[in-house]
Amino acid sequence: MAIRIGEVKSSRLSDDKKEVIVGGSGKYIGDVELKIARECLDDFIDALVSARGTLGSVAVSSAGSAVVPKPSARSGGNPNEVRFEIPKTFAVTADTEGRGLVLLILNHRLENQEGYALSPDAARQVAAGLTKSADTLLASPAAGELNK
Repeated sequence: MAIRIGEVKSSRLSDDKKEVIVGGSGKYIGDVELKIARECLDDFIDALVSARGTLGSVAVSSAGSAVVPKPSARSGGNPNEVRFEIPKTFAVTADTEGRGLVLLILNHRLENQEGYALSPDAARQVAAGLTKSADTLLASPAAGELNK
């Protein structure tokens, strides 16, 4: 039987530290608690992240709620075109709210500030990808031209 959760209200670790308890509510079910066994928590999170990927980007606001970013990331109506912007500043920090996320904030403390919340594994993949791409560019014959 499927249930529909319309709002996530809380999360906490069970007293015996064997389950994560997510509190929420639904239109027809009222308040509900989901208990996710510790050993399958990563699989549960992976399933949610995968599902989120099919819906589009979602970020975590400073208040902890999910927000859908402005549709300005794509130019026009072409789904194969992506608009790139060079950030003036950026910040990377560990989430201090206990959600176990790495926060990447572009244009930190500027009016057009935007951020992304990444799992530690995803943050390592991004860091490795950035390092590999930077090394490739710096090793290319045109590397001297890049920094002019």
